[in-house]
Amino acid sequence: MNLATDQRRATDKYWWDPAGIAKRLGGITDIGVSITGLVALFLMILYLINIVQPGGADIYLWASVFHFLGALAVLVLVLIKGDNFPLWVAYLGVLTELISFVYYVAFTTNHAQVVLRLQEFPLIALYLSWLFPVWLTRLSIYPTMLFTTVYAVFFGPAVGTEHSQTPLNIAGLTFFTFLSITVGTFVRRRFEQGTEIDALTGALNRNGLSLRGEPALARALRSSRPLTVALIDLDGFKQINDSQGHEAGDQVLVNLVANWKQATRKSDLVCRLGGDEFVLVFPNTGLDDAQKLLGRTQSSSEYLWSYGLAQALTGDNLSTMILRADRAMFENKRGRSERI
Repeated sequence: MNLATDQRRATDKYWWDPAGIAKRLGGITDIGVSITGLVALFLMILYLINIVQPGGADIYLWASVFHFLGALAVLVLVLIKGDNFPLWVAYLGVLTELISFVYYVAFTTNHAQVVLRLQEFPLIALYLSWLFPVWLTRLSIYPTMLFTTVYAVFFGPAVGTEHSQTPLNIAGLTFFTFLSITVGTFVRRRFEQGTEIDALTGALNRNGLSLRGEPALARALRSSRPLTVALIDLDGFKQINDSQGHEAGDQVLVNLVANWKQATRKSDLVCRLGGDEFVLVFPNTGLDDAQKLLGRTQSSSEYLWSYGLAQALTGDNLSTMILRADRAMFENKRGRSERI
């Protein structure tokens, strides 16, 4: 038996004991994955209570069993995958909860389940707005809420009974759902600004480049579409800092980022590596088009800067592309100095 096999078996054994699970949980750094695990655990407890409590129709019992197993699967997957947990699985879980909301609120008179779903719905909206794009959250939440509330009030089986969805319930649901989406979106954006955005210039930082640039590169390689990376370095930036002060140098960086953002598309990425080095990522753009764009931008800039380009090749990652772009920039600078 070789060492690798021994290590793998040791890892498999340690997987199941409480200390191993605790260590795996402690190794999760993505807050979205952590929240997903906690939500799954909470839903497991909730549906377990529904399963063991007496009474209720068989369909409600089996629905609770289905939801319990789904939440258990998500929790196990969080433990196994850690920060690599696929968020589309979480979204599928959200869809099952939304379907349950529609069913119980609009098509049943199960008062306990209706109250539970009305209370749960704003939390679903908050969870979605924290982890997923705003457009997907709104597309998932607002049509579901609109259809369900209108149907429940005017056409549902609870109309005219003590289980009827009163205007007060609907108003509360609408208010707290809207508030949850607003708060979740605001917190997410503030979190992204703190972890992905360069505080001085508003460009992406290294972490933002990795989180957004690598997926863009992966999509380009999968679809055989071009993607070009530019590495930009300011000429004479040290002299600006030395002669005019660091505040003047900071303002130069801010102005340049603003100019690059204005000259590029929303799908392009403007990133600050550090100091006066920047990376621009151009999805669906070949070398020639990127060259023309940067040439026009460079010629109209009030500051001097140099750049090099690299187009994505099979097997590339951002680091290899930036390295090639850096070499191209060095060659461009050397060519200019030789001409002078």
